Amino acid sequence: MNANRKAMRLATLLSIFVTVFSIHADVISWRNGGNGEYLNSRLPLNWNENILWKTPLENWSNASPILVGDRLYFTQEPSTLLCSNTATGDILWKREINQVELLGLSEEEKAQAVNLREQSEAYRKELNRLTNDLRRLRRRSDQDPTNEQLKQEVESLNEVRRELNRKRRELTNNEKFGVSAVVPSHRTNGYASFTPISDGKRVYTSFGQGMLVAYDFEGNEVWKKRMNPPDHSWGGSTSPLIVDGKLIVRFDDYVALDPNNGQELWRTPSEVVFGTPSVFKVEGQSFLFTPRGEVIRISDGTIIQDGLVILHKEYPWSVMGTPAIENGVIFTARGMETGGADGHVHALRVPSALGELFETGLRQIWHQDVHAKRYYASPIVHEGLVYVISADFVLTALEADSGEKVYEKKIEGLRGTAYTGLTLAGDTLFFASDQGILVAAALGREYKELGRSQFEQLRSTPIFQNNIAYLRTYENLYAIKAN
Repeated sequence: MNANRKAMRLATLLSIFVTVFSIHADVISWRNGGNGEYLNSRLPLNWNENILWKTPLENWSNASPILVGDRLYFTQEPSTLLCSNTATGDILWKREINQVELLGLSEEEKAQAVNLREQSEAYRKELNRLTNDLRRLRRRSDQDPTNEQLKQEVESLNEVRRELNRKRRELTNNEKFGVSAVVPSHRTNGYASFTPISDGKRVYTSFGQGMLVAYDFEGNEVWKKRMNPPDHSWGGSTSPLIVDGKLIVRFDDYVALDPNNGQELWRTPSEVVFGTPSVFKVEGQSFLFTPRGEVIRISDGTIIQDGLVILHKEYPWSVMGTPAIENGVIFTARGMETGGADGHVHALRVPSALGELFETGLRQIWHQDVHAKRYYASPIVHEGLVYVISADFVLTALEADSGEKVYEKKIEGLRGTAYTGLTLAGDTLFFASDQGILVAAALGREYKELGRSQFEQLRSTPIFQNNIAYLRTYENLYAIKAN
């Protein structure tokens, strides 16, 4: 009898603990720790009819908000962090980071920086024109593969583009002025595509000019640091992580910093990538799995394994989404629209023992060809199924244990691009078009659409806290409540 009462009391205490934890659950990082799951949330299928509040914003961003306590923290182009109240949406404070001031430039140096910026802009316009010409030539060459003249024209134009990129990089790498003047970014990506992160003490935010700043929750600057700028002319979007007390960032290398003061702890060179790594543990030791298929040890930055994800030979940067990890298996999707079967999903097993990890590394369980297109959105894994969505809205469900296709469905009526990550709230899958249409779909072995909501342009992924969703569009920040 006493044992039963103790068991019931323990169950009650656990229930209270879980309830309190659920009520106050924070969302402190991109994709809520990596997998994009909010299993305790229940949201309406039509969000437009359930808006709790709506806060107009001055400028756009592709990054998601984070939530700490009763506050939301989110970015704004080109280099601003904002804080708002979760109950009302009121903006409590905003802080803009001035990259020129961060470098401490004189008036003369600022003038030189403006000149470099103008040169870079001229290169950018010419590169855009060349890229469009090259895309058309490649399409013609793909359609006529035996035409040697077309192949030579493609290579010649490639060489011109490489030379322009080289000249632009010289400006970017100018030690004194380059960072402040000419850090490039694609107009779709911008500079504020890095989702902030919190460790419960501070908020850390990155911007694509190569800036990293730590604030306390009242907006007081704790420290700021100038990093190297992103290593691609389109900018960067690898959101920061906090693992084992280390702040992990990436602009051109993976760098671990002390969150207390920004001191560099280790640096690991890497190739161009846009997605954010996932984190796994083996026997208590933490590792990064990057979208390029590298395994990096958190303690010292050592690369344990690389080359696990095959990249397209002409588009080595074509890895955008964050890999999902479920039951010791890593799932990653990538692709390009190259005219052939160039969409891929990989499943890789994480060893349970360190010895096996160091000796043989991760092991591929399966690989599946999927729809040939870019995969910006990160995958979702739930109850034995892997869901991936291409940039042109082909949603594919795969068996998690074998990679066998369950269904492949083109979602009709959506324009634009699927940049927004797949998100799971309760028993509902959410995804969106950057033209503002948010779709709710049922989980399971057949595609079943449950509802659509229309907002303005968006590329951010929503976050959830219990029965409230927070959505950042280009124009507004929303709170959507359950019925």
